[in-house]
Amino acid sequence: MIKKITILIVFISLQSNFIFSQDYPLDVDYYDFINYESNKFGFYGDSSAFENLYNKFDTLILKGRGQIKVMQIGASHTQADIFSAQLRGRLQTFYPGMNAGRGYVFPYRMMKTNNPYNYYTKHTGKWTVCRNVQHTTCTLGLTGISATTSDQNASFKIVLNEKNKIKYNFNSIKILHSTDSLSYGIKLKNDTLLMGQMTYPEFGYTEIFLTTYVEEIEFELIKKGEFQNKFELYGITLDTDEQGVMLHPIGINGAGLYSYTKCQLFEQQLDVLDPDWIIIAIGTNDAYTSKFDPQKYKSDYKELIDKIKSVNPDVAITMVVPNDCYLFRRKPNPNTAEQVRVIMELSKEEGCGVWNMYEIMGGFNSSILWYKAGLMASDKIHFTNAGYILLGNMFFNAFLRSYDKHIENNFKKVKINENILLPK
Repeated sequence: MIKKITILIVFISLQSNFIFSQDYPLDVDYYDFINYESNKFGFYGDSSAFENLYNKFDTLILKGRGQIKVMQIGASHTQADIFSAQLRGRLQTFYPGMNAGRGYVFPYRMMKTNNPYNYYTKHTGKWTVCRNVQHTTCTLGLTGISATTSDQNASFKIVLNEKNKIKYNFNSIKILHSTDSLSYGIKLKNDTLLMGQMTYPEFGYTEIFLTTYVEEIEFELIKKGEFQNKFELYGITLDTDEQGVMLHPIGINGAGLYSYTKCQLFEQQLDVLDPDWIIIAIGTNDAYTSKFDPQKYKSDYKELIDKIKSVNPDVAITMVVPNDCYLFRRKPNPNTAEQVRVIMELSKEEGCGVWNMYEIMGGFNSSILWYKAGLMASDKIHFTNAGYILLGNMFFNAFLRSYDKHIENNFKKVKINENILLPK
């Protein structure tokens, strides 16, 4: 039997000491095998980075100022952009005026793999695609993927899905690409849309400003020098100058922690996108082995966190514990329990938050129950659309609970200060 759980949040204005409330219900389907009490952010060390993040939400909600950039780094769960799209939508609609744009996209059709449903791509010319899960020596950035061409007449196009419930029309773009002396430049096919363009060779990107908001864009290559003979694309962000939240989904099918630690331009491109909150949702592929090494897993995880903090030491990081899954489709994977222990240790040592998806699912062998309920695919690794949407809603609920606690604590501080100032 399915019931409904409703989460309510009350926002408190700290500046005027006036309490205003508005119900923002989020209905979540109830299943008796899911541990809803565990659906929260755990903090086992220094949580000051999240106070800073929540202060930015305060400024955005109460004063209508600022953009909050969220980034989810993962594997196939993230490349599909179902969980992350659900979370993006919730973050952008739980309070008015929160939609700051779609964020990162890539023409995945170039490598004949699944593309997120909320946009589609077209391309011309011959492109060679390289991913961080391959044993190659190609140059890779934050996004873990690159597409290279030597065809000067090549082009690519991004079109937003007109059926999207949330509209992501954009008026600026960042293109992460090779900018050395041998690389072609890039330009809009329709130059009547161009308001301004600037390439930053030292940071490896071009930023283009448009005359209006659009829902599709097409790019061409341009040869500016005699020796230019190639172009390497690492990704695109569809941006706006609106206040609000955007979420960049960075995910490659089959990726593990080790996949991102070998990306040479990771730090440079992370600095360009400059996220306020990073959700690390990797680990299933790291533990998909009969010879799991917890120390190696911890070392790889710490290396990724170190790369992130070398760019922004104050960024808020949430570590998502991998889901319960089957190993080689035959038996429940016992390695995930070891991953829980490692992530808890890192949370305490690195000041990261934790969302324990493994415990929330119901723990060891809970994936069979999710499968029988139509929430997981037959491989008992990936989720169905319904499962991803449920998880996206539950992650958002955990955020609401954590943010609501921040508001409550700040309100108590205001009341204490008021009492100190009251005459006796």
